[in-house]
Amino acid sequence: MYRFKRIVVGMTLGDQDEAKIRYAAMISRLASSEKMYFIHVISQNTKNNEYKGMRQVSRDSVRERMEEIVMKYFDGAPDATLEYIIMEDSPLVFIELFRRFREIDMDLIVLGKIRGELTRKGTVPVKTARKLPCSVLFVPEGMKPEYSNILVPTDFSDISLDALSVAVSFAAGQNVPGIRCVNVYNVPIGYYESGKSYEQFADIMKGHAENHFRKFIGRIDLQGVEVSPVFMLDRNTCRAIDQYVREHYIDLLIVGARGRRAGAAFLLGSITEKLIATTSMPLLAVKKKGQGLSLFDALMRL
Repeated sequence: MYRFKRIVVGMTLGDQDEAKIRYAAMISRLASSEKMYFIHVISQNTKNNEYKGMRQVSRDSVRERMEEIVMKYFDGAPDATLEYIIMEDSPLVFIELFRRFREIDMDLIVLGKIRGELTRKGTVPVKTARKLPCSVLFVPEGMKPEYSNILVPTDFSDISLDALSVAVSFAAGQNVPGIRCVNVYNVPIGYYESGKSYEQFADIMKGHAENHFRKFIGRIDLQGVEVSPVFMLDRNTCRAIDQYVREHYIDLLIVGARGRRAGAAFLLGSITEKLIATTSMPLLAVKKKGQGLSLFDALMRL
């Protein structure tokens, strides 16, 4: 858990904040985090009025409310410094947010999600998470800061290896004896040209996946945590993972984040974005810190 030293928590001053703050507190204890940042954006609809004096009162009252909520729910790393950031909504709020995040040099941002509600691509959490060069944790409203069933989707890439490494640290930190690693494989469209049946070719593809997993798992320090492979035959990766999450009571999903296009390695990736939209469990999208930072800096200069 060495990597999550600086954690940012987005606050709405609503019911979602409890789950986010409690989860962030748990991670901060595991990681011995150094700094916690709590940020709230005052929407145009909730500002008092155009008078500067009243606006200052509004910012003071917002900070008081933020501190009240944090003091109620945060029981994280005892040595962590707590800081509060208040911004006002504007057409350039995303640029200002990203600039502030760049200054913070954060490792993880914790965002909320209303449980059971789709989190679509155009929403503030996903738009924010997609572009930041750090890991992102989505915590649905009402979730408790605990887990016993961790699932890591993998395609045996370095990115999914990084996600598995984080999952192992989470498991070891909470004495979870084992985690599951799922690979969704499929049968190529032109399989019949080989002269084999669909079932025969499916067995061949599963065999390849099993071989890849053995090599994959040998590249990581498991810290005494048992990693059990799960192989699923399905052409729709997201659907298969989501189904497994629901049927096996997974309570934490950890995925590697990436984009397929050149220069987009810090993006979430299509599978991750779909899982964010559909899953009702906490989802941690793992990015290597600073990955895609040059493109991020270019966006900040626009």
